[in-house]
Amino acid sequence: MVEGTPPPSRVALHHAVTGAPLAHVWAAAPDAHGGRGPLSAEERRRSAAFRRDADRRLYVAARTLLRTALSRCVPEVAPAEWRFTTGPHGRPEPAGPPTVPRLRFSVAHAPGLAVCLVCPELDCGVDVEVTGRPADPVRVARTMFHPREAARVLAAPPGERGGVFLRHWTLKEAYGKARGLGFLLPPDSYAVAPDAPGGPRLTAADDDGSRWQFAQWPRGDRHLLAVAVRRGHGPDVTVVRHHGPP
Repeated sequence: MVEGTPPPSRVALHHAVTGAPLAHVWAAAPDAHGGRGPLSAEERRRSAAFRRDADRRLYVAARTLLRTALSRCVPEVAPAEWRFTTGPHGRPEPAGPPTVPRLRFSVAHAPGLAVCLVCPELDCGVDVEVTGRPADPVRVARTMFHPREAARVLAAPPGERGGVFLRHWTLKEAYGKARGLGFLLPPDSYAVAPDAPGGPRLTAADDDGSRWQFAQWPRGDRHLLAVAVRRGHGPDVTVVRHHGPP
């Protein structure tokens, strides 16, 4: 933060009346920061290792988006001051400075867009994918989806299978990231239902689907986003969609 520059305005982490948690989602294009940002020495080393400039710029955009998003929640901490650690399966977490409440986050990126989710205390995950990507939805679904999910993909008209597949895929990615396991979860141990009444729903052999909340929406005409938050027995989480970077 430049000396003399006022800190950014603080975003609320809880509803002013109900006290329910708020989950904030920001997005940024790869060129949002011109290929430069408030990165750590390790992040700069990793960015320099990318062979393709497009990949490097997307990585820089995602890391800068994360740092600036966290600083919108805690303006007293400059974006460059955040430190991170990883869990046993590689899930990133803030390592400092300490905050009250503790912040949780998830970052994802796809060609053309980086996204970041920040919320207080709760397990959370976000995913973004490019719509219309070249893939065989039936083959992938049979390999990596629960049988009920694969059946939905197969039952869709051929021209709609890609969209049905992607709605399942992004929700599963968001849920796996929120649990810190990704696709280490056995594919037949859990299933999402994107079109369930009241919103996407989860059933799982080792988890209580009623404790999870999901959201899913398109970003423009090229990307699909999904969010998963473990709200537990608490009130519904409000997902706040910001139209641009922090």
